[in-house]
Amino acid sequence: MGTSGNRIWTRREWLGSAVLAGGSAALVGSQGLTRTAWAQEDGEWKHLMTENGVVVWVRDEPGRTVPVFKGIGTVDAGMFECLAVLDDTARHTEWMSNCKVSKVVKAVDEFERYVYNRTKAPWPVSDRDVVVHGTIQGSVAKREVWSRFQSVSLPAMPPQDGCVRMPRLRGYYRLQALDEKRTRITYQIDADSGGMLPEWLVARTVRKLPIDTVVGLRTQVAKTRGKYQGFLGKYDPAFGGQVPERFRD
Repeated sequence: MGTSGNRIWTRREWLGSAVLAGGSAALVGSQGLTRTAWAQEDGEWKHLMTENGVVVWVRDEPGRTVPVFKGIGTVDAGMFECLAVLDDTARHTEWMSNCKVSKVVKAVDEFERYVYNRTKAPWPVSDRDVVVHGTIQGSVAKREVWSRFQSVSLPAMPPQDGCVRMPRLRGYYRLQALDEKRTRITYQIDADSGGMLPEWLVARTVRKLPIDTVVGLRTQVAKTRGKYQGFLGKYDPAFGGQVPERFRD
């Protein structure tokens, strides 16, 4: 896993044009971004709320009980620091909203895996669980990394007792380097949770899940800082690592 010509990218080279890659990144503050910055970019989306520096957007889809939603905010950490936290599947229960179980069922390689996730639901609603196929892709030119996931059927992890298996879950984390110490996070979800859900729970999920997730990532990055030196030393140019070959355009 080297770079082109076995050359290590310097911090300046990796982050030099991060602001341009973000489009409206110049409008982003240290703990969030303005609504105006995203209103022009996301015309088909509706602004729902802004809280704790996280802007929540929703998009209605015909025949869906739950709209597609996303939260956008910033984390005061480098992009690879954020990616290291996402990579640590077993500790997702520490910061992902209502995450009860998170474990790798099958690892294809460093950038592709199958993960089982169980989400705790408030009584009397049953917990939801899902197996997702996750992949990591990046772009040196755009200074960004995408962590995409989509629900799949996997014989090794059939539906569990006491849970409703989600028929559909797809989404992503988009990490965009604003500079060497700040990363813009976009967390988007398109889900069918299965079964009937009360309207109050749907509304609360759409409002709170994207906020709790971005804020949770902020907290976890700060909490675990210094614990992922192996990961950063392998991939992050700021720590002497080499950007993965597959992240090159």
